[in-house]
Amino acid sequence: MVSLPPPNPGSGSHVEPRAVAGPHPEKGSKPEAVRYMLVCWAVMIAGELLHQLLTVISVVIDPAPLKESAKQAAKSQGDALSDATLHAGMWATVVVAGLIQLAIIGVFAAGLNAISSQKKWAPGARRMLQIFAGFFAIRAAALYVALPSSTAVPGAFFAADGIIQIILAVAGVLGVIYSSQKESRDYVEAGADTKPGGGAGGPAR
Repeated sequence: MVSLPPPNPGSGSHVEPRAVAGPHPEKGSKPEAVRYMLVCWAVMIAGELLHQLLTVISVVIDPAPLKESAKQAAKSQGDALSDATLHAGMWATVVVAGLIQLAIIGVFAAGLNAISSQKKWAPGARRMLQIFAGFFAIRAAALYVALPSSTAVPGAFFAADGIIQIILAVAGVLGVIYSSQKESRDYVEAGADTKPGGGAGGPAR
C-alpha cells in the first residue's frame, strides 16, 4: 500500500476549511461596510441623546409654552387647577417624557450592540434602526419649515439643536446605506443562523 504525503498548506491546491464553510462571514470579523454602519448609527444614537437633553434644557429655560398647554388642557376638561398643581403636573410630564425618551435611546443602543455582537435578534435590531433612521431624516427635513416654539430661548440654541438633528439624520441615512450592502446583511444574519451546539449555519447536535 502506498502512503500519501500530508497536504502541503502552501500548495496551490490546498483549500482552507473556512473558504468553503458557507456564504456568511466568520462570526466576530467585521467587514468594512459593517464598521461604517456601526459608526454611523452610533453617531445617530449619540446625536438623538444630545437632542433630547437640549429639549429638556429648553423647557427649563422657558416653561411658559408647556404651562400654557397644561392650562388649556385643564380648561378643556372643565377642571379648575391651582398654579401649584399645574406646575407639579407640568414637571412630572417633563420627567416622564424624558425617561421614556431615555428608554427608547437605550433600546437603540442595545440594538446596535446586538448587531455588533451578532446576536440572534440582530436582524430585527437592524430593521428597527433602519426605520428610525428614516424617521429622523423626515424630522430633519421638517426643520426647514418649523418655527421656534419659544422666544425666550436664544435663537442660537435652536440653531445648534437643528444642526445636531441634521447631523444625526445624515448619519442614520448613511447607516441605512451601509446596512443594505451584502457584507452587512451576511454579517447580521450570521448571528441569527447560529444554533445551539453548532457553528454559524451549522447543524445542532
